[in-house]
Amino acid sequence: MREDQLAAYLRAQMPHAAELRVANLARIFGGASRETWSFEAAWSENGTVIERSFIARRDPPASLLSDNNLLEYDIYSALGGAEIPVPLVHWIDREGTALDRPTFIMGRLAGATDASALATSPALAEIRPKIARQKAEILARIHDADISRIPSLERPPSREQCALYEVEKWERTMRQDSLEPQPVLEFAFHWMKRHLPPPPEKLVLVHGDYRTGNFLYDPAAGITGILDWEMAHVGDPIEDLGWLVIKSWRWARNSLVGGLCEREDFVRMYEEASGRRVDMDALKFWEVFSNVKFAIIFITGTKSIVEGKTPDLLLALTAFVNPGVEAELLELIK
Repeated sequence: MREDQLAAYLRAQMPHAAELRVANLARIFGGASRETWSFEAAWSENGTVIERSFIARRDPPASLLSDNNLLEYDIYSALGGAEIPVPLVHWIDREGTALDRPTFIMGRLAGATDASALATSPALAEIRPKIARQKAEILARIHDADISRIPSLERPPSREQCALYEVEKWERTMRQDSLEPQPVLEFAFHWMKRHLPPPPEKLVLVHGDYRTGNFLYDPAAGITGILDWEMAHVGDPIEDLGWLVIKSWRWARNSLVGGLCEREDFVRMYEEASGRRVDMDALKFWEVFSNVKFAIIFITGTKSIVEGKTPDLLLALTAFVNPGVEAELLELIK
């Protein structure tokens, strides 16, 4: 992506803006599903100079997953003003004709995403309990969002089939993308099919990647924005809890989920905020499922490297993560 390319695109979107220029374009690394770029733009309207900071999210040549390319844009558009902190989206190049690949542009929110710092820095110790509670309360609001406003969301056939639908979807992905036998994952799929949870009372918006590291936080204000919605879908609300409690997100290398609080405390705060009871057997199922999903995401990344679709070093390193995930799986279902 180039500054002149972005400037030309923005001029086409804002024909009323005079002397528009783009500066400080920089790639933000840390994630493997989409490219994230920050930049600043300045222009003049009726003699007034306006300066704004933006984020561009562009499809990469290859990714850990093949997903609905611009679902994230649709979600941000639908959730704006719904008491769920998300960036304000402005423009979208759906076909990638102007910016090489499908891209959308949104406003830049204040805050950091560094999960390790949040979980371990002594300077942030006092804010961790506040962020843990905000994280539970925002998740409850996500699960109350009006899914009818986001028609591009993938949906299971019914409440009764939502768990099996997810299991079979990820099993297909594993079989399509695995380059070698996966005995631990095969064992886990067998276990999940025999331990399907009861259907949820209601199908909800599932974020799909709701973890520390996928939200912006400010040391004073707490959580300022929920990011990375590319795996969002309609399903069981407990699926999001299963994902956020897995061992891989315990950034402080202790028992604190997401490096923020104990599992029991997060479940209690979520129950208080949502009015839903969390079935602990269902939570275990979704924790097993989430570890399987995590491992398969890395399998798809490895395949992209082997097939020469991308030289991204981060995807190459994913192959070294799965042994630890498989060990956690065996511990959970022993």
